[in-house]
Amino acid sequence: MKNKTLRCFLLIIGILWAGMALPQSASAATVTDSASDDTTATANAVTMGDTIKGSITETDDLDYYKFTLGSAGCVTLNITSYMQYYCIYLYNSDGEEIWYTNENEYISSVGYRSDTYDLYLEQGSYSMKITGYYWGTSNKSVGSYECSTSFKDSGVTNKESDNSYADANKVTLGNTITGQISENDDYDMFQFSLDEAGCVSLDITSYMRYYCIYLYNSDGTEIWYTDENEWTSSVGYRKDTYDLYLEAGNYYMKITGYCWGTGSKSTGKYTVNTKFTASNTSLAEDNNSFATAKKISWNTSYIGQISINDDFDTYQFEVNSDKTVVVNITSYMKYYCITVFDTAGKEIWNTNDNEWNSDVGYRTDKHNFVLSSGTYYMQINGDKSTGTYRFSLEELSTSNCEHDYEESEVSPTYLKKGYTLHKCTKCGKSYKDNYTAKLKLGQPTIWGTTSRRKATVSWYSVSDATGYQIRYSTNSKFKKSVKMVKVKGKTTKTIKKLKKKKYYFQVRAYKKIGSKTVYGKWSTKKAGKVR
Repeated sequence: MKNKTLRCFLLIIGILWAGMALPQSASAATVTDSASDDTTATANAVTMGDTIKGSITETDDLDYYKFTLGSAGCVTLNITSYMQYYCIYLYNSDGEEIWYTNENEYISSVGYRSDTYDLYLEQGSYSMKITGYYWGTSNKSVGSYECSTSFKDSGVTNKESDNSYADANKVTLGNTITGQISENDDYDMFQFSLDEAGCVSLDITSYMRYYCIYLYNSDGTEIWYTDENEWTSSVGYRKDTYDLYLEAGNYYMKITGYCWGTGSKSTGKYTVNTKFTASNTSLAEDNNSFATAKKISWNTSYIGQISINDDFDTYQFEVNSDKTVVVNITSYMKYYCITVFDTAGKEIWNTNDNEWNSDVGYRTDKHNFVLSSGTYYMQINGDKSTGTYRFSLEELSTSNCEHDYEESEVSPTYLKKGYTLHKCTKCGKSYKDNYTAKLKLGQPTIWGTTSRRKATVSWYSVSDATGYQIRYSTNSKFKKSVKMVKVKGKTTKTIKKLKKKKYYFQVRAYKKIGSKTVYGKWSTKKAGKVR
């Protein structure tokens, strides 16, 4: 009883498995050639996934097969030929040859040849011809062949035909484009619109050996391209990112599989992730001439953009009195230039070759120049680079000046210290450092003699002194009974009417500077007894 139940269970499982496997095996079949398949009209019908088996005989020169693709993708043909030579030709529904392979000779030591072909094709109907001829000769070989077929949908988002501006696929920036360059399709055309100036980012992954991208404005003028983009053969694809700064308007983008400058065409799939970032420019185009220049105000920040299709921006401003103008600018372009003109178109001032710091992707500067009262025009360009910039106009002050200091040495005097003076040549701001001590008068050396009721005091002269001051007292610490005498123009002095006592004397130099007097250090005391 148990064995009977088990057999029934296994039978049910087998039926279910067979039912599941049946549709899978039914989708693949073997298609053989026929005696009447020598034209496209009598071609053998093939469904992708089928295996083709046929032969070329003395009385049969060629075999035709036909298949239909419901979408764009890659048809893979794995062929093994037992003929000395074989050729395959592929035709579209109009009978135009779109691909071929010839001069395929077998390996004589084994008597066959195996090849795999990946053919990227658009949606549609196709005919395939297999022959045993050696291309370019009447040499015909006979024998059998076997070719398995498969198909992989590329999942394209564009719709053919898209080979003209009128048929271009509309793209919403922010979405991903999936496309394919096929044996029967040289390029794809896309169209997008910008309501404002900004940066269009294209992040492309190409599975073609080569790819090119061309960008056109609404008039069909080419404004940007990239070509000679070859894949990394070891991985079979290539990734690139392009940031394209564009003005508001309508644009067309063409993607091809050609290698620029040659007739070499590659086929395959590609994806492009698109993104748009508005630059939030302050003033809209057109501003490329004095006539269309945008008026700007002082002490106001403006945002501008130099685009692939816009070489420079022109601004107009007024100067109400003679002044030094400061242009504050932060540029996110690799280079930028600024030129200022008067109303006659004469160049007044310029700066160029301003390269960004590549580590941070921008550059900030303050430029100063002097203008008299009047009307002026300022042009900003990217010197063949693109991107955004921010700028403002201000009158020069000590707070906004990028100082350019000149140094000068100020010597010390008897009244003030010496120092290094740093003074800005643009705004006049200054500061001092490296102070040195004030000058000091030397200390005299004193000697003298005493006699009856008088004393003669002498000393060595002190350089740069105006005169000397003598003090004397009977108190050794000069705390009381101190008398002073000034001497000018000599280094000796006789003091009379002294008492019969012991006196103490000191001398110091002095210098008269205007209304002020500077004194040196008192000399060492000299004592003497008056008789």
